[in-house]
Amino acid sequence: GGETWRALMEPARMAARRLVERGEVQITQAGRVVDPSRAKGPIRVRRSRR
Repeated sequence: GGETWRALMEPARMAARRLVERGEVQITQAGRVVDPSRAKGPIRVRRSRR
């Protein structure tokens, strides 16, 4: 609870970037697919459309 979730944000982003590299997910902001290395602020992770 509380603010402890913040410590997990960077590991979660790193895991999402690995999944992007494998083609399994896309990272979006404002509904648009973005380059995960340039994403700033809140992101959403969705399954890749194949």
